[in-house]
Amino acid sequence: MTSVPQSEASGIPAMPRKILHVIGAMNRGGVETWLMHVARNIDRSVFELHFMTHTNSESAYDAEIRALGGKIHAGADPKKPLRYAAEFAELVEKHGPFDAIHSHVYWYSGYVLRLAHKAGIPIRIAHSHTATNASLRRLDHMAYEILMRRWILRYSTHRIGISRQAGEALFGKGRFTLLYYGLDFRGFFRQRLPAEAKVHLGIAPDRKVIGHVGRFVPVKNHTFAVEVLESAVASGADVHMLFVGDGPLLQSIRLMVESRGLSDRCTFAGTQSDVVPFLSAMDVFVLPSRWEGLGIAALEAQAAGVPVIASTSVPEEIDVIPELIERLSLAAGTKGWVSAVNRRLADSRQRQGNEALLLQNSKFGLQNCLEALSSIYLGNAN
Repeated sequence: MTSVPQSEASGIPAMPRKILHVIGAMNRGGVETWLMHVARNIDRSVFELHFMTHTNSESAYDAEIRALGGKIHAGADPKKPLRYAAEFAELVEKHGPFDAIHSHVYWYSGYVLRLAHKAGIPIRIAHSHTATNASLRRLDHMAYEILMRRWILRYSTHRIGISRQAGEALFGKGRFTLLYYGLDFRGFFRQRLPAEAKVHLGIAPDRKVIGHVGRFVPVKNHTFAVEVLESAVASGADVHMLFVGDGPLLQSIRLMVESRGLSDRCTFAGTQSDVVPFLSAMDVFVLPSRWEGLGIAALEAQAAGVPVIASTSVPEEIDVIPELIERLSLAAGTKGWVSAVNRRLADSRQRQGNEALLLQNSKFGLQNCLEALSSIYLGNAN
């Protein structure tokens, strides 16, 4: 067990432990949202957080990280590994020594942790946040994955999966520790009533709202969600779709909605720092993902008391309030999904008001995660 120098007067570490997170960019997304829950609530007298990012652009959370006392080191390019290695060594020399490195860049974590081992960083964490579909991998990418997994297994001191699926996808079976995201659900304790939330968004209060929160990327399957909306409207249902998020496919989904005459039935809310008002307006939440590492948005929907219809590719770990969760294969098609949506919309179940507390006290509560991470960062966990 590693000991930490203590201040005789206060009993806290004499110097904060420096933790280096490696991530593509600190924009709003599932991984980044979780990291910000950690950054806002971890003991900053004990831990100093640094973020090495793979972009030169200012990201959504950068300003808040700096305000919390964190450091942003931007611009490393993983496509230029030799330069990357030089920049990494320079960062460690200038801002280190680091007590731990926490890598969130999936396969590339192998290279990152190899560099960290060479730099003498004692605690080296590889974190898997997603579960990819192996059948979609290119053959020319497999050699890279084999090498990166070998390096991850060799150079990491800790391997973490956010779900069983995510851990097995990157590390293999039995080679990782399961650590659930810890989230702060207190923002859901006070939320607008659904009708009030709809009016605030310009939606008729008596119209049923189908919702989705997520980046506009292929894995999230927004095309399928629009097809569900179209079929529901064609069946005579008075429904509206509310999309929250941004991403490369946003414009193509907008054009799809427009081409099918659904513009007056669909709201694109963009990226939001606070999703609570938008989840409050939803009557049912759909998550037709092709695959997921976990599905934070489904947890947040439950905290808001909103029924969730999720694809069978979404890990079962997110089923915190069973009566709010329904599983459906994408093979059921739009007809099957519309039937499920209509059943949920016809359900007279009211929000109980204790959903956020149930999530707060669940395995996804923030405190359990902070304690586990702190133990790893302090060198007290195997």
